[in-house]
Amino acid sequence: MLNYAETHFKFPVSRLYRKEPVILIDAPFQICPGLPCPTWLITRKANRFPVYINEVYGEWKNAKGQSISFKLPIEKQFDKSFHFEELDFEKPENCTGIWMLKIFIKYEINKKSKICERWNYPFLPPEPLIINFLKEPLPKPKGWLAGETHCHSSYTLDSVEFGAAPAVLQKTAKSVGLDFICITDHSYDLISEKKFQKMKNEIAGLDGVVAGEEISCGNSKNENVHLLAFGNENYVEGHGDGGRRWWNTDPDLPIQKAIEKSGVFCFAAHPKLQMLFAEKLLLKRGHWSYKDLTENKISGIEFWNGFRGKDFYEGRELWIKCLLAGHKLLPLGGNDAHGDLNSYTAVKQPLWSLKHNNEHIFGQVRTVIPDTGKIPFSELPENLYITDGPALWIEKGSLHARSTEDFGKFLSITIFRGEEGAEKIEQMKIDDSLSFDFEITLGNNLYTRAECETCMGKFAMTAAIYSPPVA
Repeated sequence: MLNYAETHFKFPVSRLYRKEPVILIDAPFQICPGLPCPTWLITRKANRFPVYINEVYGEWKNAKGQSISFKLPIEKQFDKSFHFEELDFEKPENCTGIWMLKIFIKYEINKKSKICERWNYPFLPPEPLIINFLKEPLPKPKGWLAGETHCHSSYTLDSVEFGAAPAVLQKTAKSVGLDFICITDHSYDLISEKKFQKMKNEIAGLDGVVAGEEISCGNSKNENVHLLAFGNENYVEGHGDGGRRWWNTDPDLPIQKAIEKSGVFCFAAHPKLQMLFAEKLLLKRGHWSYKDLTENKISGIEFWNGFRGKDFYEGRELWIKCLLAGHKLLPLGGNDAHGDLNSYTAVKQPLWSLKHNNEHIFGQVRTVIPDTGKIPFSELPENLYITDGPALWIEKGSLHARSTEDFGKFLSITIFRGEEGAEKIEQMKIDDSLSFDFEITLGNNLYTRAECETCMGKFAMTAAIYSPPVA
């Protein structure tokens, strides 16, 4: 909660406080061949601070020296609490590679004319939008679906955080190459069954969008942890770390009770998330433990949460520990994106400074599953892989790896075989190529899994595949 960029707090004192709405421009971080590049002007809390936006203008540039200038009159008053306005201006066509978009907003507030570049966040230097127009479609096996398994819509909306409108997420998903998205708004933002059903009704009309929930529940230490549920029919309460009842931060339900009430397969969200001390102290937030994962009916772990930092490596280690003990948990890759389509803006020091980076971008980390013709995760996949670039999957006794020029040639492909107490590592021999196929034997080991990395730092890993039972 304390991580999200906010400029409307003034108690006890805030260097960031401004009597203006949040104004910013956002667009997808990548565009698949032949698809549009939707771009949005976003305003938040204009109901408190009405603003008149005159014009949006700017310039596209790429490394080849090409440039496209544009000027788009808006001439519109914005006075809603939260609004997405899609912008229609000239964009690169039939030009692949990375483009930089410097974009400016002319606006009037309190009878003063102002100009901001990309956003009006105080004390945060503007950054251009960086958009990669891909040369090729995303590498993916035929008959598989790529999805975003952890993102927030505009139903996650409180005093400090917000997500993107469901229709905006759906449109962005198509452009970045996703086949489905699971919208997982916070239980403490959905608040009630009524609001949850309103969210489900809105999402029901959007193809490829699954309505779910990020449930706050209690771990074995009675601390708040988060649980991802996909496609649950009814709301599962979870207000412990929502910050709305400071006198009571205890979890509403323990993990297993939350799973049972959801009635669907559930996954541990960001089990080793790095958090501020204030979140632990004020909101009673904690981490998932080995005990939490093995003593409850957890279907998998989302330890790849937008980027590969300390929480990724600690979460993967915890997952492997569970695998070696015989617990068949799936790995998930998601982004926990809160309307972060191109980059991520958050608090660096509460009430004092903001930061900007490339973490938690919508659709950047993907979970890829076989297409069964049913709603994703209405059944538990027996096989999947997670990636931010290349495809890597085990199927019918073979390991397959595919990349493209956009994501780079392979640097390494590694097989891990689970044995008693440890994993045996086998480094595969590769040459300077974008495509590999290896015959592998599952053997008598507990499980087999694989990882790969490309020369551009892109990564993928498979689920653990288990040897078929002996007849």
